[in-house]
Amino acid sequence: MPSIARKAAGLTAAAVLAAVPLAATAQADDPGPLFFRAGGFNCSIGTDGTVGCDLSSPAWMSIQVAGANIPMPFTVTQVVIDVPWAPAHPGFAPGIYTLPGGNPNIDDVATGGDMWGPSVTYAGATCAVGFHGSFVCNSKGHTFGSYGSTISAS
Repeated sequence: MPSIARKAAGLTAAAVLAAVPLAATAQADDPGPLFFRAGGFNCSIGTDGTVGCDLSSPAWMSIQVAGANIPMPFTVTQVVIDVPWAPAHPGFAPGIYTLPGGNPNIDDVATGGDMWGPSVTYAGATCAVGFHGSFVCNSKGHTFGSYGSTISAS
């Protein structure tokens, strides 16, 4: 009988130890947001595909609504794509998309690229450096792009 008890204890211990890596994997399923920097944009892409960027200097922005480009009457320091029912728009939480000490360069986290520059795709969102340093992000059916000191959003 003692050998049966030892075998049962050994099987129980093996089952418990086998479950430990699975528990650790379940806790690690949410890797958190991906942070990066591209030109004057410090951005993050959340695990839900939300894209937000803090701008290093204010920029003029226009938003396409019902086919018309509506210019914002103020410069923006942040741009966000956070919901599928609204176009990209200004954000008002300075610094939220920038890590203390700064974000890593997009080159360091790139998942692709083309002849113009690197791109990163994460959680259904894509951001890319383009022709002559332009920058564009797409997520949740919306986009924003920057060339020079102007941002266009839809």
